[in-house]
Amino acid sequence: MLLYEAGIIAWVVMLFGAILNGGLREKIIQPRIGEFALPLSALSGAVIFTGITYVMFKWSGIICTTQETFILGSIWLILTILFEIVFGRYFLKESWGKLLKAYDVRTGNLWSILLLYLFVLPFFVSKILL
Repeated sequence: MLLYEAGIIAWVVMLFGAILNGGLREKIIQPRIGEFALPLSALSGAVIFTGITYVMFKWSGIICTTQETFILGSIWLILTILFEIVFGRYFLKESWGKLLKAYDVRTGNLWSILLLYLFVLPFFVSKILL
């Protein structure tokens, strides 16, 4: 399997993991611990994404260049932001203000940091963990 095909499959799995992570945060964790749920959710998201990426590289056996890892990270970043906009704005009918609030780390939401992590994750996993 090629890197980018495996990467798209991994991204779809990450998407479901992120949705489950967010649902768990909203329904179970946030009512119990309040504002600390947002950074905890970012941390658990990072762990989920790292695990999926690790499995993707191990399972596929793909060896790639540094440039390819950053291209894959760029693809994941763009797909994630596009999904956020399309799903949030056009399906959930969220305002632009509410969508942009997720990127404000001052609110305790570390989503923008998690997106940067998603960008470097293929490099991190392929060069450091394998």
